[in-house]
Amino acid sequence: LSMPRFQSVVFTAVCSFLLAACQEESEAPRPEAPIAVTADTIIATFPVPTLDTSEINAFFETHATLLPFAGAVADYYAAGDGKYVWFNTTGVKEQAGFFLNLLRNLSTEGIDDTLAYSRRSDSLLQIIAGAGYSYSGGDAQTAELELLLTSQFFAYSDRVYSGLNENTSRSLAWYIRRKHLTLSELLDTLLEQGPEAFVSVLPLHPQYHLLKEASSQLLRIQDAEWPVLSLPEDVRYLQAGDSSELVAAVQYRLHLLGDQDSIVQLGVFDTVTALAVRHFQQRHGLSVDGHAGPFFFRELNISPATRLQQLYANMERYRWLGNSMQGSYLLANIPEFKLYVIEEDTLAWDMNIIVGKASTGTIIFNDELEQVVFSPYWIVPSSIIRNEIIPAMIKDKSYLQRNNMEVYHLQNRQTIAHAGWDWSQWAKSGFPYGIRQRPGAGNALGRVKFLFPNQYYIYFHDTPTRDLFSRTQRTFSHGCIRLSEPARLAKYLLRNDSTWNRAAIDSAMYLQQSTYVQLSTPVPVFITYFTCRADSSGTLYWSSDVYGHDAALIKALKAGAAVAIN
Repeated sequence: LSMPRFQSVVFTAVCSFLLAACQEESEAPRPEAPIAVTADTIIATFPVPTLDTSEINAFFETHATLLPFAGAVADYYAAGDGKYVWFNTTGVKEQAGFFLNLLRNLSTEGIDDTLAYSRRSDSLLQIIAGAGYSYSGGDAQTAELELLLTSQFFAYSDRVYSGLNENTSRSLAWYIRRKHLTLSELLDTLLEQGPEAFVSVLPLHPQYHLLKEASSQLLRIQDAEWPVLSLPEDVRYLQAGDSSELVAAVQYRLHLLGDQDSIVQLGVFDTVTALAVRHFQQRHGLSVDGHAGPFFFRELNISPATRLQQLYANMERYRWLGNSMQGSYLLANIPEFKLYVIEEDTLAWDMNIIVGKASTGTIIFNDELEQVVFSPYWIVPSSIIRNEIIPAMIKDKSYLQRNNMEVYHLQNRQTIAHAGWDWSQWAKSGFPYGIRQRPGAGNALGRVKFLFPNQYYIYFHDTPTRDLFSRTQRTFSHGCIRLSEPARLAKYLLRNDSTWNRAAIDSAMYLQQSTYVQLSTPVPVFITYFTCRADSSGTLYWSSDVYGHDAALIKALKAGAAVAIN
């Protein structure tokens, strides 16, 4: 393969990196150790101090940034008769140190900011936990620290565990119902269960923690130079056997990103490099062929710094989700074009799906699947009638008949004869009837659909157009979700109903009339938008931001820090 030479400095940089990498492995910045809190020198014990309303009011007069949480703090202490919660009979609890350690490492949660008065809390804790301080119950310093910790916990939890407010998430097209945390109960739980609870007892989906752990890989290389790499105009792709400085640059990046453990032949597209390219393609939802083509370079040119922001955006979405996805449910993730069947928090199986086009995007929401409909009619949406069917009927009066469609009355649902109609009269005005497609081989919904009644008219269904499932990017529908294995899902959902065995299901799918089957127990459905996930080994997988939601969320995160975050 003949290729133009890259600037020699690029090749030199690659070689220098490899030599350095052999000598020393870079390490991710580690969070600071928790502040040590001991009470070894304290012998006397004192009753747990209490706060009164005047002390709480005075605190917020001098700590105005935390004022939005004044009502919650006052209610919290009123419910507990004003007793301190961060102190016991001998002094400050060790949980205080663990919590302040979380504040000091807020960046590990993907939040580039600091909490209000965090330095003051650190200073007070060092004084009160220090050898020179003699604890004797409540005083001005313990009262300030007590109220700082509680107020900061409410502020921290509101941002880290709940995320941006619901108005913001809905403005970003996220309509999954959000659970609102009871922060007072969460604080009580964490303080009762000990310091380790600040890590183990968190109201977040496990994927949040996997992404947080995996972020260290990108943090290590976020400042790496990342110039655009591109193929020469006369080259379709790099492949095994090629050699050039471009190959060396690709190897360097694959090594940085963890796809290529070692570079055996610098600048040579060898077997090791081909395997690394395939691994990279698999992680980025590309066709896995071992060729470094245009789509490969499109993903490879996204810098670690940009990927880190994308990862943080997905962590934010998991905050909105909280711990609502638990047990058994169906999860359709739009950017992955995948439906996951989850049984008791474990993946049972998955299938490929087709989602809405950018102009008719699939809505992000949750509901419960209640019905399976065999041999369904397709009720044509009014937008499709207006934009597609009426223009087609103006050109070809046989369009409805050829597509096995009929016109019906909206009130009584009865079929209406339409022979001889002048369809041009509705070219610019509303069509007063409905149109539906009869069950059959060419039905747009295929042989079965799955209903979870919702205001968006979104549902799962079969499709007669099977070839589209082989595409890597599958945005072809008007908004509903097409399934690659609809019969399998029907059999799965009805597996505990002896009436609906395999033969009965297969028969019902090929009738001329629809059969509705009500599920005995509705199944939760989540239609999500996650462009990044991590597995238990820390490997990161990426999906295309098909609707542009990542870019909008990253912008919102930069502009919309929560109240009490400086």
